[in-house]
Amino acid sequence: MKIEDKTLRVKHMRLLEKFLKSSASILKLENFNYELFKIRANKIYDLIQNLKEIRVDSSYLKSLKNFTELTMKTLNDEELKEDEKRNILLKEVNLIQKNRNKRTYKKQKHKKENHEY
Repeated sequence: MKIEDKTLRVKHMRLLEKFLKSSASILKLENFNYELFKIRANKIYDLIQNLKEIRVDSSYLKSLKNFTELTMKTLNDEELKEDEKRNILLKEVNLIQKNRNKRTYKKQKHKKENHEY
């Protein structure tokens, strides 16, 4: 793999994660501002669209990519109300974060046997 391909891949992954984090922070606010969310989502989505398409293999990156597409589809859906859009996207954000956190935390087996004195 060339260095250019690696840097492009890292840029793409970071933008996808930035999209998720930005969306999550706005969606979880108590005083949710739909217009602010829409502007920020479109801004980051445009940056993602400007990059060359990369192949995504991991389930986490696939879920990030699917979330960006779901977000844009949901924002453009005129039939849904703003609260419904927020609930759909917030549920998806929570599922992605739960999946990511599940990979990082390991249950400690045999707690009683691992005491250090």
